[in-house]
Amino acid sequence: MRKTIVFVLSFTTLAVANIACDKQKTVQEYLREERKAIERYIDRQGIEITATYPKGAFKANEYFKTNEGLYIHVVDSGNGRRVKPLVDRIQVRFDYLYYIKTYVSGKTDSTVLPFYYFPQEFIYGQSGSYGKNSYDFSCEGWAIPLAYMGEGAIVDLIIPSALGTSYDNSYPNFNAVFYKNLTYTEFW
Repeated sequence: MRKTIVFVLSFTTLAVANIACDKQKTVQEYLREERKAIERYIDRQGIEITATYPKGAFKANEYFKTNEGLYIHVVDSGNGRRVKPLVDRIQVRFDYLYYIKTYVSGKTDSTVLPFYYFPQEFIYGQSGSYGKNSYDFSCEGWAIPLAYMGEGAIVDLIIPSALGTSYDNSYPNFNAVFYKNLTYTEFW
């Protein structure tokens, strides 16, 4: 009798645990949702994606997709001064950001976050300088465009979670983020 009760309780516990696990999404499911949200965003915004970096000015809704998966729209390519890897400290400002999954779900009133903080800083090529604290948005997705442009450049970015901040690239967030008018204000 006692063995039967232990068996029934064990079986019930395993069944409940299995049901609870089935309701939780896997990392792959979150990343699939993120990819679909980016695709819906690109479609809704009428964005054209190119695999080659344009030689001249970008068209109004043209984005270059890097090998890393970052989407870049260049508003201004800057003053021509290029960054020195592992030497230059970069100052960055942007107008606002929003999380793409939330935006495409229609909850736009609560997703546009204006940026009122001091300029963000990071050292180009030194990933340890990205996202030093919870108020620091710097990430690999901000560094990648500097291979194509210089100081004073202004870009709009779609950054998949893998290239974003540690918050954006953590379970269960996996947030792709759009940055408007991200400006590389100063190299020093």
